[in-house]
Amino acid sequence: MVRIGYKDKKVIELINEKTGDVKRVIRFRNSIAFNDFLKDFEAMRYPNYSWRYIDRRKNRERIS
Repeated sequence: MVRIGYKDKKVIELINEKTGDVKRVIRFRNSIAFNDFLKDFEAMRYPNYSWRYIDRRKNRERIS
């Protein structure tokens, strides 16, 4: 079985800035969905939340 486009998907974590806890992990199927998320996140202006990328390539190198 071949997984097509596996490494191109973007994965981010939503983080509570006060506590540093990860509240949610979001995986995007394509760049359009990711761009929509960015627009919505800026429009909502959550005061205590931020997001960061998860570098999955780094995790795969450790496993190999």
